[in-house]
Amino acid sequence: MKIVEVVAALMIRDGKIFAAQRNPAQSHGGCWEFPGGKVESGETHREALARELYEELGIKAYPAEFIETRDTDSPDRIIRVHLYRTLIESIDFKPTEHSATGWFDLNDAKKLNWTQADASFIPDVEKILHSESGLYTATPEDLDQLPARASGNHIFRAIQRPWDGRIKERSVGHKCRCLLESRYDCRQITISDTIHADDGTTRIIYKLFDGACIETIHMPRDVKSPRVTLCLSSQVGCGMNCAFCATATLGLKRNLTADEIIQQVILALDTFGPHQAHSVNLVFMGMGEALMNIDNVMKAIDILSHPQGLNIPVVRMTLSTSGVLSELPKLREAKNRPNLAVSINATTDEVRSQLMPVNRKFPLSEIHKALLDWPYRSHEKVLLEYVLLENVNDSDEDACRLAEFAKDLPHNINIIPYNETPRDRFHAPSAESVQHFIKILQDLGCLVTLRVARGVQVGGACGQLLARRQNSNS
Repeated sequence: MKIVEVVAALMIRDGKIFAAQRNPAQSHGGCWEFPGGKVESGETHREALARELYEELGIKAYPAEFIETRDTDSPDRIIRVHLYRTLIESIDFKPTEHSATGWFDLNDAKKLNWTQADASFIPDVEKILHSESGLYTATPEDLDQLPARASGNHIFRAIQRPWDGRIKERSVGHKCRCLLESRYDCRQITISDTIHADDGTTRIIYKLFDGACIETIHMPRDVKSPRVTLCLSSQVGCGMNCAFCATATLGLKRNLTADEIIQQVILALDTFGPHQAHSVNLVFMGMGEALMNIDNVMKAIDILSHPQGLNIPVVRMTLSTSGVLSELPKLREAKNRPNLAVSINATTDEVRSQLMPVNRKFPLSEIHKALLDWPYRSHEKVLLEYVLLENVNDSDEDACRLAEFAKDLPHNINIIPYNETPRDRFHAPSAESVQHFIKILQDLGCLVTLRVARGVQVGGACGQLLARRQNSNS
């Protein structure tokens, strides 16, 4: 039986796929297909597809990676269709050979009456859509693979530094933007709300593509070396269920993608500044347990520290964990490793397990051993975070046990007086009690810092993040 070789284009934009309906006079009239056509003698698949798309839709297209081959059987022949992921320079189509065309999300696409071969591609397309690479995680090397005039470095800087007048996104040109949109998921998170505190802190509530919300806290520090700290979220909600944390009431909804983590930084800096990397600190202390999303967090850190982009030094980044030791090896082996912070919050396993259920799996003794074995850089210290709760973990004995825990470690104990949350189960010690606790630690030779609460009045302080306006602030 005769085999007819046909090439077809999978074109994706904003999570939707492009399909064309065959004219009634054509074979399989009325059926939907991925656009393309027959391979002529002497043509390569890519040459044939580029030609067909120009003839059928009036666009310049670039077949990229091969996806799969499927057959449509007819009484006298087999139509063998080869599907290629295809990049396009324009979405101004001028269809000449189809009765209809359109962009369809996956659910709508499944309802179309496809030709036999094209219908069999849908599971492959679904996998591609679910694994679509985000624009903000594309490296200069990735972007160099685009058939664009601009270099990968130039496009990367335009994406990562949209405020830079010399390399604004528009400078990459309309054709390049169309290529980017057909190769990457270019959807952006948006600022849903901003709440400003008198101390200069801004609580930023972001809305994600699926309607979920997260928070980033923008904290300027006007001192001798002015600097802004961004407190970033790594998950939607949190599954660690710490007793004193408001975010725990949300439960874990999902991990953030690396793209969503990066966009938190870019959008916050673009909106509120600063634009200089040396003036920015990043702390992964917002919503979620960063180690439970370590792959996406580290991918984001690689991009955020890239010298062609924001170029934020990893020594100005800190990842905080409740002590998920099973994921520490991934952090330990990372090329661009941030500083480590561990939430201790109690000095006995009994109390810590009540406050932090993770302690039942990873007790204090195992955390101490892991920190002893940590590959500290020169002058690097582990940040031991300790939330002070009145009559729970603020006794003199607690201070002595905490000093004993820290004494063999290159440490900085960060004392955090409790910030009230809607749970209302705990209270902060008095200012005098906090200073007394700190003095005991210092007298025992510990390096101690007191975390000044920022954004308390707008629900943006440590342990308060709920990704929505609290009733008292509405």
